[in-house]
Amino acid sequence: MKKCLSFLIFAFLSFSTFAVSLDDFSLSIEPIMGIRNGQIDEYVFLKNSRYSDDKLSELNWEIKNEFYMGFKAHSAWKSFFQELSFSFAIPKTSGQMQDSDWLNIEEANQYSYLYKTHYSESDNHLDNDFSFGIKAGYDFKIKNRFNIKPSFYFEYSNIKFTAKGGTCWYGNKKNANTYYAYYDTANRTITKLSGSVIDYKRINYFFWIGSDFSIDLSRNFSLNTGFFFAPYAYVVSYDTHIIRGYEFADLTIDYFSAFKGNLGLSYKIAQRHSISLTAGFFYLKTIIGDSFLKKSGETYYKSTNSTDGGAGAKYFDLTLSYKFKIF
Repeated sequence: MKKCLSFLIFAFLSFSTFAVSLDDFSLSIEPIMGIRNGQIDEYVFLKNSRYSDDKLSELNWEIKNEFYMGFKAHSAWKSFFQELSFSFAIPKTSGQMQDSDWLNIEEANQYSYLYKTHYSESDNHLDNDFSFGIKAGYDFKIKNRFNIKPSFYFEYSNIKFTAKGGTCWYGNKKNANTYYAYYDTANRTITKLSGSVIDYKRINYFFWIGSDFSIDLSRNFSLNTGFFFAPYAYVVSYDTHIIRGYEFADLTIDYFSAFKGNLGLSYKIAQRHSISLTAGFFYLKTIIGDSFLKKSGETYYKSTNSTDGGAGAKYFDLTLSYKFKIF
């Protein structure tokens, strides 16, 4: 009898301790869907340019009405919180890929000819866009109405495009060292393209620091915003010129070069249910790094001695989400 009573007391105390501890935890899941518009920018820079502008080539990959889905999982212990998130896009046509070249900067004494020499447009196709993130931080509650949530997090993303078909406007050679402008109708060649022309893949690793903020409004509404910057960005890009048979790779690393922000409105439907509509903005300034080259079919890339690679991006998105609090 004593043993049985001791066991019951122990079980009760253990359950009580667990119950108290469970109150300190929370867990919720949040399916999301959204639409994104913007642009991924790819650059080639001349290492030893004779001119103030060293941009040799620029490719702009449009993100046009990209539809994506995913989910977030939120957990917290007391005021410490963690968040896992991932999203993926639906493959689709995505505006245009625009390719511009300024080839006259490769030669000396071309000050009168620093115009755009080559230009082409192709249909852009989004092949994939996947992202994964993990966040951790602390929730400061002020008068149970205002929350400040400083945090840091890691984000990985992978996006790939294919440019298909299109038209090229290429300035003809004026002499051995100089090209005419692409818009010079009397001295250019127009070429129609078909099939896959170029594909481009970019892999991003960002480390973010910043804070989210929220304030409870009347009638179950709350206003949410957040601002983050990236102390470290590691961006790898792969560009395959299918027609030419060359593959390029760029490794670009920079510090404090990316920013993202959001502004949203949430509505609590019931104690455990809420919906949110959030507008977001992402900006990666042009960062420059090492460029590598190989012929298609070769195994290894070789460093290019004359050029550097560059990467930039900007986009807006609008996200709708539903949040369910499990406990």
